[in-house]
Amino acid sequence: MGTIITVASGKGGCAKTTTVMILAANLAAKGFKVAVVDADRNQSFASWHAAAYEGPPLTCRSEVDHIKVVDLAAELAEGHDIVLVDTAGFENLTAASAIGMADHVLIPCMPDRGSVLETMRTGRQVGSLSRAARRSIPYSVVLTRWKPRGLSERAALESLQEEKITPLQQSFGDLADFAKMSFSGMVPTSGKVGQQASSLIEELTGKGAIPLTPSTSAKEVAA
Repeated sequence: MGTIITVASGKGGCAKTTTVMILAANLAAKGFKVAVVDADRNQSFASWHAAAYEGPPLTCRSEVDHIKVVDLAAELAEGHDIVLVDTAGFENLTAASAIGMADHVLIPCMPDRGSVLETMRTGRQVGSLSRAARRSIPYSVVLTRWKPRGLSERAALESLQEEKITPLQQSFGDLADFAKMSFSGMVPTSGKVGQQASSLIEELTGKGAIPLTPSTSAKEVAA
């Protein structure tokens, strides 16, 4: 049984789909058998995968129904090491269902007030759904489009720390490569983007969100 990671935030444009693109391709490049569920009505990931993606093989399915998305993710987890669920940039039942079924929730956060407030709200939503499900649903915050020495970044970090939210150490920088891959379909698995992806994967592995090693069947597919 693979793990299910839901990428969620009610804030549109905070790099949820970009985060899924980077993680999916880099995990697949490391030999993991990866599936992505596009649960956003905009279908940004699914259309990009169908029309442009040129990386290691991965499964992509679409489902925006709040009941069916649970069944689909569970089904895909039976045959994959990792299932990533890309959710909509607004509050809806499908996103809530995707959070409620997740083994781990990843919340992207940009350095602006709206994104920070939505990160806090999404964190509280995860906590509420954890209590409703009577199980722990861990979550992590990943900083996106981030300039480590920026003034707005400093203010965003202070606001998160006031809420006792400690983001992952590895952020995704404000790099042109992230925009390019949405057109080219080539997701960097080396260079600065690849290094950032590998570091983030290592952190998530340490939190138990990603298996330590690919399954045997995934290794065979990669080979």
